[in-house]
Amino acid sequence: MSQQQDNFKRGTAEMLILHLLQEEDLYGYQITRAFKDKSNGVYTMGEAALYLVLYRLVELGYITDYEKLVGARRKRRYYHLEDSGREYYNKILDEYFIITKSIAQILDREDIKNVLEK
Repeated sequence: MSQQQDNFKRGTAEMLILHLLQEEDLYGYQITRAFKDKSNGVYTMGEAALYLVLYRLVELGYITDYEKLVGARRKRRYYHLEDSGREYYNKILDEYFIITKSIAQILDREDIKNVLEK
């Protein structure tokens, strides 16, 4: 993985995690699995990097976490999107599309601009 890809992932991880949590509460492995599956293996994130982002989102109050008993003694920590997280997600998603469209304009890529117009 190149440094540029790592930087891009760091910049989009919050947005993508919040997006995934819109549908249902998830635990860490489910989040990393969804990244990999939905991107056809291109977007992967290690546990350490994922949990840094999750802890930050919890600290900011955008998500909450709770433990759920799985089996007799095993617990999983699930993450839940709060209303403030939904608002933050919509804000950064709008910003993402503005920046992406601006980059496409600078690169003069009609194909990208057309996709973003829809």
